[in-house]
Amino acid sequence: MIRKILLHYKSQLDAEGRRRDWVRDRLRDVPEGLLMLDAGCGGQQYRHFANHLAYKSQDFGQYTADITDGFTSDLGGTEGYQYGQIDYVGDIWKIDEKDDHFDAILCTEVFEHIPYPTETIAEFSRLMKTGGSLFLTLPSNCLRHMDPYFFYSGFSNRYLEKFLQENGFTIKSLETVGDYYSWIALELARTMKNHGIIAKLFIATAFLWFHNKKPTAISKNSLCYGYHVHAVKN
Repeated sequence: MIRKILLHYKSQLDAEGRRRDWVRDRLRDVPEGLLMLDAGCGGQQYRHFANHLAYKSQDFGQYTADITDGFTSDLGGTEGYQYGQIDYVGDIWKIDEKDDHFDAILCTEVFEHIPYPTETIAEFSRLMKTGGSLFLTLPSNCLRHMDPYFFYSGFSNRYLEKFLQENGFTIKSLETVGDYYSWIALELARTMKNHGIIAKLFIATAFLWFHNKKPTAISKNSLCYGYHVHAVKN
């Protein structure tokens, strides 16, 4: 019974799972055979959602594992980070390909790890055919991870609205992921997971209070995990 309760709360806090479902659903709508770039592809975890597309991957390919000792330092594991075969190796804001080349670009949870995010949006615009789709996910607020390649703790919807429009994109949908209450609940859950029984006993009540709060417009605008964005090149 306790295990079922814990699994229920874990699923409620699973932003990664929601992101995976969103990417799956968006790529499913891209017509078969079109050319798609997975920019900042990392381990190419979404490649199997693009089996019906001409898939190309890009990454700088230099990350191995976190250099910090905090409780976010689990990426890469003991064997190091696994990329797989990459088609374009190099900086994401300067990809060696001609203009108007791709029908779609996917970029998930990458912007906090690149020093020039706005230049990257401009590069996506250069590479994208007119009418092509950009599928972008990025954090609004996040802990340090993939160190030392961590440059921003998050971005706002205002940033997205301004710089996507300035670079020739129209936003078709911009979804807020989580809110103030769920963000606090997640961090409380993370603290309980990484500390002993005393911490769990003291924090459990606060966790339940924040977890069961209903999101509001104010709570979503105050703080959230991040955004899922579908934009189209004009």
